[in-house]
Amino acid sequence: MSSRTEEARRFRRMTAAAGRNRDASRAAVEIMRAASRVSRTIDAALAAADLTLPQFNILMELASTPDASLPLYEVNARLISSAPNTSWLTTRMQQSGLVTKTRAHRDARVVELALTDDGWAALERAMHLVFAAEINLLSDYNRRQLRDLAQLLGKLTSGQ
Repeated sequence: MSSRTEEARRFRRMTAAAGRNRDASRAAVEIMRAASRVSRTIDAALAAADLTLPQFNILMELASTPDASLPLYEVNARLISSAPNTSWLTTRMQQSGLVTKTRAHRDARVVELALTDDGWAALERAMHLVFAAEINLLSDYNRRQLRDLAQLLGKLTSGQ
């Protein structure tokens, strides 16, 4: 018997012993591939606006609040994916004039982030690029399919 056949059998035994569900594995791999494609596409769009995805995410979260500000710990909780060091990233954003960082009046331990006029302008430039990229990526799907996809993925990300 050839070595290839033995290796193939070995692999099948290992996956069976590990309890692999092929359908679940395929779905997980396709989700990871899709996430990678979406990230690459959005990153490329944001490069034209001199922003990264974590910076864009922070600007979007700030802009979505009534006073365009949030405590840093709340920004961390809202991020799509956690930046390695949000404090460092927001300091860089402050140095670029996109946000301000101040200590909260009621609790000096809390750092508040607020969107600046330059931050609003950067967000407006980036939004057009990102939303066009999203539409381009998902143009093969109708509204109902997009809603279904969002619901299925939302169920996965919420842990239900």
